[in-house]
Amino acid sequence: DRLNTQPLIKLLKDYKPDIAVCTHFLPAEIISWLKAKGKINFPQAIAVTDFDVHALWLCHHYEQYFVAMTEARIHLEKLGIPPEKITVSGIPIDPVFAEVKDKFEMREKYGLEKDKLTILVSAGGFGVGNIEHLLYALSDLKTPAQVLAICGRNEELKAKIEKLSSEKLNNERVIFKLIGFTTAMDEYMSAADLIVGKPGGLTTSEALAKGLIFVVVNPIPGQEERNSDHLLEKGCAIRCNNLPTLAYKIDALVNDETRVKSMKQNVLRFARPNASSEITTKLEAIF
Repeated sequence: DRLNTQPLIKLLKDYKPDIAVCTHFLPAEIISWLKAKGKINFPQAIAVTDFDVHALWLCHHYEQYFVAMTEARIHLEKLGIPPEKITVSGIPIDPVFAEVKDKFEMREKYGLEKDKLTILVSAGGFGVGNIEHLLYALSDLKTPAQVLAICGRNEELKAKIEKLSSEKLNNERVIFKLIGFTTAMDEYMSAADLIVGKPGGLTTSEALAKGLIFVVVNPIPGQEERNSDHLLEKGCAIRCNNLPTLAYKIDALVNDETRVKSMKQNVLRFARPNASSEITTKLEAIF
């Protein structure tokens, strides 16, 4: 849409970057079109922020692709992209997620019980009705647990869940802690044992960098479904398609210490916490 792309085009012409690094397919396509028309001549790198490369990521005018995993590189090669233009870097995330922070120190910092199973839920991605059902399901856990529900900037959602927690959800085993907008997501992830939610590319990469096992809940068909497949294939996740069984599945997991240990090792093998620095190092070497 020409009207919607004009601000980006104006920014590119005014700023005159040495290189453009696109972490979304839409600006990548716009820049590719501008390069084809001879309106700009700086190089473009595309950092794919999902584990699979779907068709919208593909464009004709680029200098380098950065992808999450070897399978994505093979996919692009089979589509005719030269191997020297593809780097397996992982998905770029804030370098703060690569910093090691002690789990128990983070729990103490945020007023959490040190020895209780800690579950992180990114509540904002579910919508009010769906998140209520998810939290009700977690309240059935037999394992003593504390659930951190991150509500982001949605104050209405936070207030609603706080009321729901105090009136119905909190019980002798499971306590819910509501968190609004925060710039300390890395520290809350450091404090957690598991993350429950939808496997978007960035959230998944952040969670992997922090060593968290993923409990995938009802992924959206398309990229979330594909990301879920990769997590399951790598042994980094379990999946729950029916919320009434969520507590059962988590209880079964955390009570199997051998399985948990193995999955955490898988998570650390799959994680690419330094993807951002790998990408910048590669770009400096090329350009």
